[in-house]
Formats: sequence, C-alpha cells, structure tokens
Amino acid sequence: MPPRYLEFGVGYDDEDEANHAPVRAGQPTSDTWTPPQRSSLVSVEIATDRLPTRITLDPRWQSLFTPALYGQSIMDAYRYAVYEAALALVESGRRPEKDRPRIRDAAALLLQKRTYDEYQETWNTIFGAHTYTVHGRGYNRHDEPGLTVVATTSSLISITIDPEWAASVDAFTIATDVVDCCDQVRAKKPHLPHDAYLDQESDQELTTRLVRHEQQLLRKEN
Repeated sequence: MPPRYLEFGVGYDDEDEANHAPVRAGQPTSDTWTPPQRSSLVSVEIATDRLPTRITLDPRWQSLFTPALYGQSIMDAYRYAVYEAALALVESGRRPEKDRPRIRDAAALLLQKRTYDEYQETWNTIFGAHTYTVHGRGYNRHDEPGLTVVATTSSLISITIDPEWAASVDAFTIATDVVDCCDQVRAKKPHLPHDAYLDQESDQELTTRLVRHEQQLLRKEN
C-alpha cells in the first residue's frame, strides 16, 4: 500500500489521531517559547479555520508604525489571536478543528477524478497544506501589488505591504484587503461530497479502492 494512505489514516477517531500524532523536531517547549503579546493598536478576529475574519486598526496605527512595519504588526496581532483561541479551546475542553480531513472523508471526491493529474492535484490540495499567494486590489505606481498575503487554508503565513502603496491609502483599506485575501484562500478549500455507499466499506476496503483507482488512472497516462 502506498505510504501516503497510511500516513493520513482512513478511520482513526480523534483519540487515535492524538495518540499517533508525531513529535516534530524543534517544537517549542515551555522553556523556550514566549507567548505573543496583545497589541493595543491592532486587533485580529479569526474563524475556526484560523484565518482572519476581521482586522481592526486603531486610528493611531498608521502614525505609530512606519509603512515598512505595517505587515509585521498585523502578523503579530494575528499570532496573538491564534494563541488566544488555543487558550479558549484548552479551557473549554473542546478539540480544535482538524487541519486536514481523513482519507475516508476525501474518498468520494478523489474517486470522481478521471485523470492521474487531477487525482494528484486534488490530493495535494486536500492533504498537502498547499501554500497560496494572493494579492490585494491596490497597486503601486510601478503597477506592482500593494499587498500580498501568503497562507494555507488553515494558517496565515505572511503579509507583505508595499510602503509606497500603504502611504497612499487609509487603514481601513489595508485591513479590508488582508481579510479579502484570506477569504480568497479560504474559498480554495475543496468541498468534500459525502457518499453513503462508501460508509458501508471498511477502512481496508476503502483504501484498496482508492489505491486501485489511482493505479488505473496512472495506467491510462502510460
């Protein structure tokens, strides 16, 4: 069986998944990690997918930060929002939303693919933590994007803001552009259809079906 089908699992429940979670090298510990600080000038609200849904900038924000630091100040506030949401989950005893579905959840969509390239692209979109680069609506005088967001469908990675463009717009425009970019990334998350027939199959049967389908598509390519 291809290793990737084992890596992401088919039928693990939440407890199994937690027990099988890998320990990553370099993972911060209580001795080395400092929690992010709350900003009095920037506030970020996030959804359960950990992407921003609202950014509020204090009227003093543009004058107290240089344009070159605008993006970093929003990222710092974003990290605090993620930290705050994690604390709330711990205190409530709830589990966080999974970054990626189980293969069982994605099986119906994968089985709809009719070429190997489509299958691979769909697999990578669902399980590969694909990184997207999205630009805002504004441009500088060199016709270059004024704002660029890099994110996955479950995490904001970076915000790059052109200082020249930033100096020509208000704070509301910058905040709105960042959220709009995140909404574009969020929209790239594929819809996973449900097939009741597949629910009747065991994990082993379903994995075998997926492997057979992938191999058939690969043979067609050759």
